[in-house]
Amino acid sequence: MSQSRPGELECPCPPIGLIDVVGKKWAVCVVSLLGKYGTLRFGPIQNCLSGVSPATLTTTLRSLERARLVRRVPTEGPRGMVRAYALTDSGSSLYHSLVPLAGWLQSK
Repeated sequence: MSQSRPGELECPCPPIGLIDVVGKKWAVCVVSLLGKYGTLRFGPIQNCLSGVSPATLTTTLRSLERARLVRRVPTEGPRGMVRAYALTDSGSSLYHSLVPLAGWLQSK
């Protein structure tokens, strides 16, 4: 945050970059899924998030990778190695920060 002059308010808003990443419609859902279930392949993620198109999910996962919240994990599949996704340490930290917020929303 920038230094404020005497008498001025300092904005407590998080960096806009954070909002650009986690403010997307499916980003928090993907982080929540990976936080709850661990490493998942693309198909199960898409099946759980009914309504997300493959293109949108791909864009979301790439955005979360660029933000270093999600990483690709090579995983053995029925036909050989496939790509799966898991949270990074930062992504896990975000997930644990979201848990109380989700609890608050459910109590409403």
